[in-house]
Amino acid sequence: MSQIERLQQSRELIRHQLAEFPELMEGEPNKWWRNTARLIINFRRTTQEIPDSDVRVYFEFQIPDLLDRLRRVSGSNPQNEDGYASLADNMIMDLSMEQAAPYERRDIHIETFFLPIDVMVGQQPERFKTEDRMIGGIDCRVLRVMTPITHAWQEIPLPKRGDIWHKGGGSRLPGDVVFHSPFSMQESESPLYDHDVLTCNGCPNEVAFAIGVDADGIEHMGEDKLNFARYCAGRDTTQNQILLGAEGLYYSREAMMSAITGHTRIENEYVANKAIYGFDKMIVQGETLAKARGLMRMVKAVTEGKALSFDHVPLNARFDMGVSTLFLAKRWSSKEHFPELLQRMFFLLKQMGQIREGEFNIFDTLERAHRENSFYDFDSEVRFPIQVARWKARKLAKQIDREMGWRFHIPTGMIVNRFPGDNIPSRISLDNFTLDPEQLDVQERWDAFTSRSRERTAKHEAEDHSPYEKIFMFGYEDREELGTSADDAVFMGGNEF
Repeated sequence: MSQIERLQQSRELIRHQLAEFPELMEGEPNKWWRNTARLIINFRRTTQEIPDSDVRVYFEFQIPDLLDRLRRVSGSNPQNEDGYASLADNMIMDLSMEQAAPYERRDIHIETFFLPIDVMVGQQPERFKTEDRMIGGIDCRVLRVMTPITHAWQEIPLPKRGDIWHKGGGSRLPGDVVFHSPFSMQESESPLYDHDVLTCNGCPNEVAFAIGVDADGIEHMGEDKLNFARYCAGRDTTQNQILLGAEGLYYSREAMMSAITGHTRIENEYVANKAIYGFDKMIVQGETLAKARGLMRMVKAVTEGKALSFDHVPLNARFDMGVSTLFLAKRWSSKEHFPELLQRMFFLLKQMGQIREGEFNIFDTLERAHRENSFYDFDSEVRFPIQVARWKARKLAKQIDREMGWRFHIPTGMIVNRFPGDNIPSRISLDNFTLDPEQLDVQERWDAFTSRSRERTAKHEAEDHSPYEKIFMFGYEDREELGTSADDAVFMGGNEF
């Protein structure tokens, strides 16, 4: 057996073991620690079956630490499942960040800036106002931002603690105002339906909950203080390299340029505290491409008007967006302008080479996407802490596998045929888009499509799928997350595999 064959067989054996962990997390929370310990002990017994000795030693070395973590947490006796979920979430995130740390680049240079909130208000008092307010027992500064067309005021509660900041729309909207973005972009960020935040060590989740943040809207920095350059390195796109706190606005030069021009791009690096969520870039035959989830993020931004354009290379069309189109359609289905969003997305997908022969509208594309990904459940949601912990368990299994592939340079066997000019970018935008009024009444078609999809999903669920198939073949962790993953197609460092 060659070394490559030993590595590939080792990976498959480890994958079967990893897939058992999220499966047991579906059980009763009060049994998580004991069942996980049993799983690790059983894994230790089977490590001698791993064909490659280096892979075997790598995992044997980690087992004592994992058992020690479980011993420490097993002494806790939470009063309810949310308590168990919080403990599991913290343990998973700690392990994730420690596992990912060796793969984080240390030579990332990002030019960053800071604008005090008082200066923001002083420069544009007609657009910004602030007031102090106690919210849920938390001392806050509330920033009010006026949108330019509807003149609606949006409130952004900012705890004064100094260890929590708004990300996403809660920081992009004031940033767009500061940088005089096109009015359409500013208006697209309103209304702010929910808030997402970044927190540092020492900031309890209850602070975020008090200002209306859901459990899945909290990102942990993993450091005692804000490391903004590192935060920027872990963003999906340039327009998200921005944060808003009670003290002011943090932003990168790239975020500022995206706000001014409306042009965004994938700018994702592998950062330890974001590793569990996946990675938006891949390198194929020396070309840096966006993974399906990365493509989805750019399509989403332009479709919703939060950006105006992005670059795309023809080689990227070789990688189907698949589940990502289903996720976006589901996300938009409750919006009043849902039909227009579908038409916009189809217009962008055509430019990107994501529409196949015989697909004449977005429903043709969605139907095909669900036939090929029938595991995608339109009724699946991550809303509660315990569901977030279970989702992270699935993502942790994928992360460990991904980093194992990087560490041992395990080849995937993926072959991509190239053609001249496949790396020459073109600009994707909604320029020349026209709305088809005959395609605006879509509710009946959407209901019929989701009904057929539910039948396909029910049939898929009725089949006896192994934990391995759920995680490493069907990507169950992507049913409740923004997009899909293709981790095997990524490499870290100089060699392609």
